[in-house]
Amino acid sequence: MGENLKETDRQKEESITVVVPCFNEGKTIYQNIKKIAQYLKGKFEHFEIIAVNDGSNDGTINELKKIQLNPHFKIIDNKKNAGKGKAVKDGVLASNNGILMFLDADLAIPIEELKNFLIELKNGYDVLIASRFMPGSKIIIPVMWYRKIMEKVFRALRMIIINDYDVKDTQCGFKIFKGGVAEKIFPLLTTKRFAFEAEVIFVAKKLGFKIKELPVALQNPKKSRIRIFRDPFNMFFDLLKIRLNDFLGKYKLPSQLSNVF
Repeated sequence: MGENLKETDRQKEESITVVVPCFNEGKTIYQNIKKIAQYLKGKFEHFEIIAVNDGSNDGTINELKKIQLNPHFKIIDNKKNAGKGKAVKDGVLASNNGILMFLDADLAIPIEELKNFLIELKNGYDVLIASRFMPGSKIIIPVMWYRKIMEKVFRALRMIIINDYDVKDTQCGFKIFKGGVAEKIFPLLTTKRFAFEAEVIFVAKKLGFKIKELPVALQNPKKSRIRIFRDPFNMFFDLLKIRLNDFLGKYKLPSQLSNVF
């Protein structure tokens, strides 16, 4: 019994912050936050969940306020919709130190997948990415046909414009960062919508962090918030912005900038 207690204590030594961007998730967000909290309670001695309301207009903020008295829970209420990238960045910059992750509010990738990522953190990786294209991934509900086409186009553009051939899947909304790593990456980010995850990985690589993709079980949502005619152009110009930022030397830590002059 003593050995079991020691094992439990060892599992609960670390702290974690989970950032959950929310846009019109009123029907499910209350239960999903409860699922996340219940899982973290059994795994971590200290944890916090930061839900960032991204200008929802369906009562999402009212559902979040029902959890507000929980000491592990924090709300950031952005009145206007500015994009998932902005929401995640706001949550990260408001977080405490420790392991940090963000995941989609619909739990398309269940929070239970986190256990495999924690193992890889202990193996020395800095950034861990859920990937639909890794051997072992299970697509329980397939993505809609038009979104699948857009994903392939975006992937091709990403490879060409920002020369990123190493990472197969930047867009899966389930990413984990070793303590202190996200705090270095996110202040440098400039994109606010779908391409922000490509920028996260691009900046992580520029800063020399060790990255690994992991297979997951994925249940794609039945509805998609991607705007078929507008978002492809936004993604294209955001990728160009990332390339321009890199050319202008914007992806450097303050210490790196001081070494230049």
